[in-house]
Amino acid sequence: MHEHAPAQAAFESLSLTIPAIDFTDRAATALVVVDVQYSDAAPDRGWVKACETIEPGSMRYYLERLERTTIPAIRTLLDVFRSTGRPVIHLAIGSAYRDMRDCPVRFREWSRMLERSCGIEDLWWTGNPDYAFREEVAPLDGETVIRKTTQGAFNGSEIQNVLDRMGIKNLVFAGVVTSCCVETTARDAADRGFGCMLVSDACADCDPVMHDAALSNFGLYFGKIVPTADDLVRTLSGKGALS
Repeated sequence: MHEHAPAQAAFESLSLTIPAIDFTDRAATALVVVDVQYSDAAPDRGWVKACETIEPGSMRYYLERLERTTIPAIRTLLDVFRSTGRPVIHLAIGSAYRDMRDCPVRFREWSRMLERSCGIEDLWWTGNPDYAFREEVAPLDGETVIRKTTQGAFNGSEIQNVLDRMGIKNLVFAGVVTSCCVETTARDAADRGFGCMLVSDACADCDPVMHDAALSNFGLYFGKIVPTADDLVRTLSGKGALS
């Protein structure tokens, strides 16, 4: 009986290549840090606390990856983009209203269900102190901050207008979570013609299977995957190349 190759192998056999990002124009490539807020990326706060309240231990992997790998990697990226004069953009998810009227019904109802289940209110309200960015990777004065009301930034923020006005052509993504807000924003960016790159160790997800699947799909169809922030630093410093 003939065994068919997996669909992914068939696509890869076509030698489909995604154009490399040209880093020579420093103003044209921005680092996009997605949702690294206390509400989404900190122990015993926000969404993490809500999930742990419902299912103790469910966020252990996510938190360990954040603290050991992802936050340090994002800091590495921030350092190199800032020191080389490249733009940095920070995305923050949150509603301007406690009733989340500016968010999609699906997101609003899911949030309310989560809040009722864990007994925590206003998880994604901008008036909650947890809306703030984590101090270790917080924006510096003059860096661009964009609030979004959807998982994908292009569907619920002014990011398209901001990028166009800044003359940005390429985007390097980091943040949380890989398979949701990061991947959705990056896919939408690629569909709009931006050159896109995800830095694996600078992203985190709730389990490694979800993280790896998101990167595999993105790398096949939408953009480049870089294993580590250090790999990108070597490229920007002229000491290495990205395939």
